Amino acid sequence: MEYFLTSEFWWNMLWGTVISVILTVSILSAVYAVVSLFSSESDKKDAVIGGIIVAVVFFSLSRCFIDKVRYVLVWEENRGPVIILAKEAPLLHNYFLALERSLSHTNEQIQKLNTERDNATTSEAKKIYGTQTARQEYRKRELENMKCRIKKLAQRLYFSKFLARMGHLSADRDVERELQEVQAACEQLVNEG
Repeated sequence: MEYFLTSEFWWNMLWGTVISVILTVSILSAVYAVVSLFSSESDKKDAVIGGIIVAVVFFSLSRCFIDKVRYVLVWEENRGPVIILAKEAPLLHNYFLALERSLSHTNEQIQKLNTERDNATTSEAKKIYGTQTARQEYRKRELENMKCRIKKLAQRLYFSKFLARMGHLSADRDVERELQEVQAACEQLVNEG
């Protein structure tokens, strides 16, 4: 439910609507062009009404399809349950996004160092590149562990909020304390890079 409160959802709605309108107008124009070639003047009015009905149905179907595809892509590939942090702990959510960027940068660095090591001719150069690669691999593991920790915390927070809405007692204080701890650890990790 929290996804519907984010600006990302509303941007997806806007782009989905624009794409659906473009597709609908294109289909309507194609139907009108085909009907105008093969029919008389009185049949054109009926064809236009039929074309509008087809366009409305097509718009509704394409809009639903685009929403489902975009929602799944945003949920699965980008952040999954971490989206709840955008509302409940926006700073930690921003740190999560920074971790993803840092992880991507670290992966690029590792690939570059491996390429340089493979192209090096002396054993001393290979040793230096190997040491730098090991440091980057260690940083990568730290970033991945922090991402995993944030994802697990986001799942716990989501479940805690769900139970609170159902009227059950939950461990909100523990989750809030852990949110602050993770946020401090995340800030330190992001600022190291």
